[in-house]
Amino acid sequence: MVTTRGKKIKFDQDYSEGELDGERDHEGPAKPAPKRRRTKQPKSSDDDTAFNPGASSSKGKEKATSDQNQLITRRNGRGGKLRDLMNMPVDIFTEVCSYLGPYDLRRLALTSKRLWDILMTKEARHIWKAGLASVADLPKCPTDLNEPQYICLLYSSECYTIGCTSRGTKADWFHRVRFCPACYAEKMTDDFNLSYRFGGPWQGLNRGTITQIMPYLNSHPVMKIENSRRRGYSRKADEQYYYIEALKKAGREYEALPRERANGYLSRLQAMSIYRVKTGTAMLKWKRSQLASRADDIAAEKNARFESIKEKLLDMGWDEKDFPISNKEFRDLVYKDQKLTAKVWQNIQPKLQAQLETYRASRLEQEKQQRRSNRESATTTFYHQLGLAVLNLPFEHWDLISMLPKVEEVFAIPSIKALLEDDTETVTEEQWIDVAPDARLFLLQWWRDCLKRLTDRMENNAAAPATKTKRRTKAATSKTETAEEVSTAIEEMQTKLSFTTAAWSCDGCHHKDVVWFPHAIRHILYCHSPNGMDGVLDMLRPLQPNDQTLVERLLKDLKLDPKTAKTEPPVDDQSQKNLLCTRCDERVAMYMSWNELVDHFRKAQRWFEGVTEAVKKSPKSCYPSRPAKSKLPKIVDDHGWTGRNALLVRRDDQRTKEAVLKLQSEFMKQGLNDPLCDTEGIGGEDLEKHPWRERCSTGKIELHIRWKHGKEPDLEKDTTLESIYPSYPCPL
Repeated sequence: MVTTRGKKIKFDQDYSEGELDGERDHEGPAKPAPKRRRTKQPKSSDDDTAFNPGASSSKGKEKATSDQNQLITRRNGRGGKLRDLMNMPVDIFTEVCSYLGPYDLRRLALTSKRLWDILMTKEARHIWKAGLASVADLPKCPTDLNEPQYICLLYSSECYTIGCTSRGTKADWFHRVRFCPACYAEKMTDDFNLSYRFGGPWQGLNRGTITQIMPYLNSHPVMKIENSRRRGYSRKADEQYYYIEALKKAGREYEALPRERANGYLSRLQAMSIYRVKTGTAMLKWKRSQLASRADDIAAEKNARFESIKEKLLDMGWDEKDFPISNKEFRDLVYKDQKLTAKVWQNIQPKLQAQLETYRASRLEQEKQQRRSNRESATTTFYHQLGLAVLNLPFEHWDLISMLPKVEEVFAIPSIKALLEDDTETVTEEQWIDVAPDARLFLLQWWRDCLKRLTDRMENNAAAPATKTKRRTKAATSKTETAEEVSTAIEEMQTKLSFTTAAWSCDGCHHKDVVWFPHAIRHILYCHSPNGMDGVLDMLRPLQPNDQTLVERLLKDLKLDPKTAKTEPPVDDQSQKNLLCTRCDERVAMYMSWNELVDHFRKAQRWFEGVTEAVKKSPKSCYPSRPAKSKLPKIVDDHGWTGRNALLVRRDDQRTKEAVLKLQSEFMKQGLNDPLCDTEGIGGEDLEKHPWRERCSTGKIELHIRWKHGKEPDLEKDTTLESIYPSYPCPL
């Protein structure tokens, strides 16, 4: 038997009286129909050329019936697989075909010309109807299609353009056509081309005709369901929803009708459009459900094939971890909608084994690297904990561990290096305890060298070499030291650095703030961004001799021995600050901590030096009332600590402190009513109602009184208040 795969169902069929000829002229594959005999009988409205390829005369019908009742015999050649099928009676053949589904029935009809001639007749119509009835939830065949056309539209993937061999991937369920992308762009058109692109007639049709028939030949109500599956879809003017042949035929028929019948034609077009929208939507939804069901079936087949392959591979000794699921070539072999037979397994087994061996080697290497990373991570955690314990600083900071030596230096220690090279899952606490003494000795030596840099710099009043700490790790390895010896050296250096006279100035601050160890490290961490411990140490400089004299003088006034006095931690709580500057007016002075007290005198000194320099350099026009050749205004350095022996500071107990604070409160209330002070707007009201006005913390009020009050100051009687702004705070 000769198989003709290229034969297709013919779609050119006549319309019945209630249907439009313009919509039935689909382009599609032609069937091999025999010649028709001429007959004088009129063509019935029920005749369908798709089902009646033979002659329409009675003689021809009798001959066709006689031929069908005979046995189907092969003509030439040896018998093939279908020889018994061709030898069975027609009635038995049609009975067998009635059990086939629509898809199988259509493929059988395309097998040969003889089977086509048998199945594509009206006598075989019940076979097609039985095939459609066997499909669950299939919408009823539309009246504008016969059963073979309906089945071709649903199940075929062929382009309806004659001579085109491309796959018909774009179907229009409203117009009942299916085209390939190239033919779809040629056979369909859009709103823009019909309405705006051409000013004159289109395809020989008037613009008025196009405007009248367009609403009824638009497939958008059906196709919007398909397009809505795309994310972010919105209809565009260039989307093709109009079948050109349908527009041309409907337009010609409309223009050929007289005006009184044109409205009736449009009514039939509207009814046809409503019917096609309803049936097309039903077909589209059914097709989508079938595709989803088919996708589930294919997924089940692929999973079943994968499970079979997986079972065989596990029996061969492979681990499921060795399956390279991420590899596309592997997935193409195992996830396939094809049953796994012995022959298929024999073909794919060598390919699978080669991929499994490659992936296993890669996986084992990655797991080895991951175990190494886990060991390094655990060791780093233990190392940071040990480092903080060795530093033993009285404060916490999130970036403190960055001050420790780099973890790579610890990994280079022989015992820790051997521990990391041991291929274990991680480093346990018991394993770390065994190597912790070596790491602790390494950290102690590093911390001792850091402290030694500070003590040498303090004793020599000069900066030690910045690279000394880095060179220590190489030099220290040649010495044999114990942890106890290094710890003893650290305690001795910490004792030297803990004296109050061991003060440092911070190079990173604009005014060289005074800091003490170990809170100098906290100050640099919070206020600056040092690069490791070397960066911290490089910012610390010993105090200048003049500032060092101030510290010793303050300690003597507090009746403390500069050689034995220890630095107290900074006090943030105002209630614990009990040091009062005796050079400031007691009525406006503020209680301070030790750090604030030292900073107070240093700022006063800087202020005095700056004002003195400004007065010397000021032009004569700044003093219009001063007589010629008179001396410059005298500025009193009331906070100087080198030329006077008067007391600089005192420490008050709680009772004395409360009495001073009460005195200051009364003085501030009285000062608000002082007409000499700049208190405009206050009106003598209570100070608590005006928190923006604070007392001035400086005792150098001479210049203030001269500028604002125009009089010579009397340090015994005159007082003042100044407003303090957040953007320009009072320096003292």
